[in-house]
Amino acid sequence: MRTLLCALLAVVGGLGCARIYRPVALATPPASVQGEGLAGQLAPQPWGDNSRYEQKALQANLCVLTLTLENTSSADLEILRLDPSVGATALPPEAATSLVKQQSVAYLLYPLLPGLAGLGAAGKSSSGPVVISDQAVFQGLTIAGACIGVPNAIVAARSNRRLEAFFREQAWAPGRLAAGGTRRGLIFLRAPDSRTPLAVQVIFRGSMGERNLTLTVQSARSSQGP
Repeated sequence: MRTLLCALLAVVGGLGCARIYRPVALATPPASVQGEGLAGQLAPQPWGDNSRYEQKALQANLCVLTLTLENTSSADLEILRLDPSVGATALPPEAATSLVKQQSVAYLLYPLLPGLAGLGAAGKSSSGPVVISDQAVFQGLTIAGACIGVPNAIVAARSNRRLEAFFREQAWAPGRLAAGGTRRGLIFLRAPDSRTPLAVQVIFRGSMGERNLTLTVQSARSSQGP
């Protein structure tokens, strides 16, 4: 019984309480980099009060960045693609979410562990002034675990959905950028080392043919603010 209680405490200590996802606005763009008909800004997207997600992103070397592009020419431009720096990989919003999401199912271990132990505890009892069977103790822990674990699992799952919805809605996508128009959105890069600066090359086409604009950003660790 003592062994199981230690295991349960280890699970509780490792998971802690689920965190509620709190909406965050897109990053304020820094000074723009001017190109031939296109200006751009790249900035780390702040996590705000969502420190649980931020820590997971740092552990996974995931950089969430806000990209802003402005067409400074008098003609429409076609944004063809984004090429991240060597070693970095661009991810879709769903993949980025999977790297940082809270493990909602793990909170069900709170009632599951004592519940399973209680199945094999029948007939055993503790000695003392008041005789309480081990099975009764485990049943009590199962009820307490359910009261704690189930709400945390619900909060974690709901928060994960809200974060994924934010990533999907704000994800940057290539396409036509009208003359004088501006577009902002999130890009998700996984780098070998989140401490190193990142570069993104914007490939676009206009009346002068295919061009590119290189944007850089400091490392996620040095510019923490997602």
